[in-house]
Amino acid sequence: MTQLEGILKNTKKSSQINGIYISAAKRNSGKTTISIALSRLLKNKGLSVQPFKKGPDFIDPMWLNIASGRRTYNLDFYFMSKNKIRNHFISHSLGSKISIVEGNHGLHDSFDIYGKSSNAEMAKLLGLPVILIIDVGELNRGVVPLILGFQEFDKKVDIKGVILNKVHSKRHEKNLLRAIKYYTDLKVVGNIPNNPEFSVKQRHLGLLSTLSAEEVEQLVNEMSSKISEYIDLENIIKISKKANKFCPDIKDIKKKLNRVRHKFNVGNLLKIGVAYDNAFNFYYNENLEALEDLGCEIIKFSPLSDAHIPDVDALYIGGGFPEIFSRELQANVNIRKEIKQKIEQGLPVYAECGGLMYLCKSIFYDNNSNDMVGVIDADVKLTKKPKGHGYTKLSPYIYENHNEGLWFNKIKLIKGHEFHHSFLEMPPGRYKFMFEMKKGYGVDGISDGIAYKNVLAGYTHMYSPSSPGWFKNWVAFIKQTKAKAVL
Repeated sequence: MTQLEGILKNTKKSSQINGIYISAAKRNSGKTTISIALSRLLKNKGLSVQPFKKGPDFIDPMWLNIASGRRTYNLDFYFMSKNKIRNHFISHSLGSKISIVEGNHGLHDSFDIYGKSSNAEMAKLLGLPVILIIDVGELNRGVVPLILGFQEFDKKVDIKGVILNKVHSKRHEKNLLRAIKYYTDLKVVGNIPNNPEFSVKQRHLGLLSTLSAEEVEQLVNEMSSKISEYIDLENIIKISKKANKFCPDIKDIKKKLNRVRHKFNVGNLLKIGVAYDNAFNFYYNENLEALEDLGCEIIKFSPLSDAHIPDVDALYIGGGFPEIFSRELQANVNIRKEIKQKIEQGLPVYAECGGLMYLCKSIFYDNNSNDMVGVIDADVKLTKKPKGHGYTKLSPYIYENHNEGLWFNKIKLIKGHEFHHSFLEMPPGRYKFMFEMKKGYGVDGISDGIAYKNVLAGYTHMYSPSSPGWFKNWVAFIKQTKAKAVL
């Protein structure tokens, strides 16, 4: 009996998830660097670490994936209800020894005055003890009222430890420790020196796509090793055991078991080709698992280096940095021609942001125009400021002909996220759009989702748990398309 099967058998009993919530007093305090280091150090200690990221971010989860050796999942109040978030966290924490949630922004920062979208609310919802990171670069004894204020502001937030970041000297450290011990009841579980080499965020965080797998692994190892001297790992593990008990949801456990079983029985599954390399790597793991749950086999390929696309039933081309690699993408003429040919023949394709850019005629970047797939009659231009940035809300347009709506006819609302510094130059009225933008910018500030044959390409990154019928309908559409091709 596997661990998951054991949990399923005893699902009525309360169980314990060991975990910590990494937050900070403010932004840019070192949350990501420390979360990456902790994930790797705990993994090196022989513990199975399950990472999570609050918010819609792609880049931090990619680093956490590498550091922990496991898929990272997003937790977001805009995308999911509180109940769904809690079940999402519990189901993915099953089978791990410790879960780490990396927060975003400061502990109490929120879109609203009541803090409904804050890290504090998320930590309380998940029943996790908080480790508060404080940038003490310009603080001495003044760190005390800051800590006391955070403790007093919301006493339901279980702050159990503090990590001091950017400590200038041994003397500085001694003064901080004495003040915190005298005035507070919190345990200091880290004193990290003010050393730029310890900050993966400052040096490389946004450049993951430009590094090789070997370089990334070396960077994570070096950074984690250096920080290990200043982290009290044993006390952090003790703090993680103070997380609340939970009662697992039987449906989520069954989904996870089915996903595991699918991996061992892939004979008659739909095959989905997922573009995955340095140019395309922005994917929510929830989206890939939604396809796996529906009985799809994920087959990764590289538009940068592969000569051919794999033998698949559909393509999923996610976001990334195609503009940075536009020369290399242009140079791989064969796969561009093959993708265009397959699309013209009716291959279903879903493309998000970078994938949309890749399907266009060209990308103009760094004073050069580089040819792309050319299936969408548009040229991509880059801007210094984001053209679209933030959460999106899309409403599918209603078409009289059912077939014109692709797979969206029964979906009323889609929530997603966009962050792009590009826009499309294309003839007006050239394409039919699938979505009206209720929130966000999309392609032109009004619409998103260009439809061409069996292709859907837009700027919005869709998050499957917020629109659970989306991938189900797409898989049904792929099966329908495949069946027609056989006739």
